[in-house]
Amino acid sequence: MKLPNKKFNIVYCDPPYAYNSSIYQDSERKFEKKLNDYYETMSFKDIKNLPVKDIADKDCILFIWTTDSHLNEALEIIKSWKFKYKTIGFTWVKQYKNGSYCYNFGAYTLKSTEICLIGLKGKLKNIKKTNNVKGLVFAERTKHSKKPNCIRDKIVELCGDLPRIELFAREKADGWESWGNELNG
Repeated sequence: MKLPNKKFNIVYCDPPYAYNSSIYQDSERKFEKKLNDYYETMSFKDIKNLPVKDIADKDCILFIWTTDSHLNEALEIIKSWKFKYKTIGFTWVKQYKNGSYCYNFGAYTLKSTEICLIGLKGKLKNIKKTNNVKGLVFAERTKHSKKPNCIRDKIVELCGDLPRIELFAREKADGWESWGNELNG
């Protein structure tokens, strides 16, 4: 799939990283599946080589999800897409419907968070660096790897109503251009 022939000031993405472990387990829900049962993954090289720099306006902010085990790769992706790493934008504390924390198997310790990094290209004058957009998000974990919908709203609140795209999107969202192989079924 080709990326759109447009420029955006906001790029939001959750890359389909490949993991060394092919098994995803959830002791709370009592199941075990392969990650590819949920979505197609991509190699680090293929993600890194996506021509995202071609759709990023000269002034653009990138929000990219990663897990702690893919932090180095995410930082390299930010750089290869011609952005400069700035900070962690959001930390998602995953919860079950009943409010208890979700712990996933991971290297060394059980995991209950994911982080969304911020990269910047040029300058965005609209960014509210001292506002009340909170980076810590407590939200229910629903479908595997689906991020909380409120993050899109927080991004717009932080950056303003600028041209924006969600890469690797699984569903269309109002006000967002969407690109991904799972759209429309």
